[in-house]
Amino acid sequence: MDKINIENSFQLEFIAYLSMHLENLFCEKTKSTNTKQRDRYMQLIAYVQEASFESALEKYKQISLADTEIENFTESMIKTAQRLARIDMGLPLVIE
Repeated sequence: MDKINIENSFQLEFIAYLSMHLENLFCEKTKSTNTKQRDRYMQLIAYVQEASFESALEKYKQISLADTEIENFTESMIKTAQRLARIDMGLPLVIE
C-alpha cells in the first residue's frame, strides 16, 4: 500500500482491519489459499490492543512490506474492506 501517516493506535487498528479485509478479499477473488498476510493482520489487531503504539506501529511496518500491491484491488474491493473495517470497529458506516 501507499505510505500512510498513522498517528495513534486507533488509526493503526483501523488500517490493520482494512488491510486484513483487503487481503482476504484478494484471496477470495484469486481463489488463493495463501492467507498468511491476512493472518498477520489478524495477529496485529490483537497486538495493537495489548502493546504500546510504537511497538505495534513497528510491527505494522514489517507486516506491510508483504502487502499485495494496491493496483490489484478494485475500487469496489477497497470500499467493501473499508465498510467491513468500520463494522469490526463499531464505527458508523457513513464514510463521507
